[in-house]
Amino acid sequence: MVTTSSAATAETAGGRVWAGDDFPDWLPPMLVRELRQGIQSGAFFWTFVLLQLVLVLHAAFTVIATSGRFEGDLIRASGGFFWGILVITVGFVIPLRGLNAIATERVGNNLDLVRLTRLSATRIVVGKWAAIVAQVLLVTAAILPYLVLRYFLGGVNVVAELVRLGWLVVAAAVVAALAVYASTRPQRERVGLLALLAFGGWGGLMGAMVRGGGPAVAGGWFGCVVAALYATLLLEAAAASIAPASENHAFWKRLLGLGCAAVVAVAGFVCWRRDFAVVAPVFGLPVLVLAVGALCERPVRFRRMHAAFARGGLLGRASAAMLTPGWATGLVFLTLAGGLVAVGCLAAAWPSNAWIAACVSLLAAAIVFPLPVLLFVPRLKERATLYVSVQAVCLVVFGIDTALITTPYGRGSWSALLAPFPLAGLLRLIGDGNSNSISMLGVAGLVVLAVILALVARPWLREMRHTERLVAGRPAP
Repeated sequence: MVTTSSAATAETAGGRVWAGDDFPDWLPPMLVRELRQGIQSGAFFWTFVLLQLVLVLHAAFTVIATSGRFEGDLIRASGGFFWGILVITVGFVIPLRGLNAIATERVGNNLDLVRLTRLSATRIVVGKWAAIVAQVLLVTAAILPYLVLRYFLGGVNVVAELVRLGWLVVAAAVVAALAVYASTRPQRERVGLLALLAFGGWGGLMGAMVRGGGPAVAGGWFGCVVAALYATLLLEAAAASIAPASENHAFWKRLLGLGCAAVVAVAGFVCWRRDFAVVAPVFGLPVLVLAVGALCERPVRFRRMHAAFARGGLLGRASAAMLTPGWATGLVFLTLAGGLVAVGCLAAAWPSNAWIAACVSLLAAAIVFPLPVLLFVPRLKERATLYVSVQAVCLVVFGIDTALITTPYGRGSWSALLAPFPLAGLLRLIGDGNSNSISMLGVAGLVVLAVILALVARPWLREMRHTERLVAGRPAP
């Protein structure tokens, strides 16, 4: 029964006041929907109950056992078990529930119904990810009393424990973003992403975070920036996978890629070589992945999407040549972003940068090497699969070269075999570093790059003219 006074307090001149028995109205609708379904599911319920049961038994055993003479050893052993349970539950079990975030919507044919609510693909993906992170935070809050108990038992630095728990939550947020992205991909790609998560060193990274420290460069804030960057890229890639073609997700992805390339360029001038060796791979990997994805994109010719760039005047028209979907604009993006990365690498290695210059030329040639094959079959659906297949040919050549260099004929005589295959030459240069082949392979990379650009010059000019016409408000021919 609701009294008159309570009903009066529930209403204001501006609208309803949150009564506290449900989610407030200002929360995003997708987040509310996913939280209701997620928290009420049996998987979350039993995970939460089993975690509490294990931690209660662990706490009782620790309290009883610490009265003996092996108190210090038992506390250390129980601490390892405690954090192992948290890593498995908070770091993997709950975030990996996102593997079905989009897949279940597609199986039930609910994705189109969700789009009818005028929610963009980005809001759908971010809402599902935020719901998983909220569940992680809920479980984390339930763990805090056990951290306090470990403090009262002695031998535990509660501040360090909270820092470890914070890094665990950050790692779980990135795992959840990876799981949501994997849920948008076919089954075989999900298996590959799980294998990457299992064998790609994430366990070692998470273990380093749990031990109470972030990356060495610039302190803990560097780890937070990297985690936010990779989570954003994964969520943006997930949104692009389910978005209609009229949404320009290439804009934000390529802007993030240019930002990463700019970081590498600046770091090459201001960082020591030891710090640059950490910054360059972390921020260079997104540039590489985004560049390959851009070359595999088909042109999208929506006049409304392109005409929006005309409002920015000359700068907007120039931006449309790089920030709209398509392999031709992707080639422009690769040129600018790759140039920034190359400048940073050459500046960091100065003055002994002959090996770096050769690696840069081979890497640029390797990225665009499959492009003529992609243009030869423009209607192919699985363009990324064809891209990987062409690169696999280079790996076969590298395997042949690896077998041949063990023969009595020596190493240097087989360098010419790698010249037409830039990825094989790059792997040979990284693994060998022989000064006799640096100049030859570097020049070979430039020659291959020039040949490929000459082959794609005419179709590239044609696509750029289409982009220019769309920006001007005229239909493409």
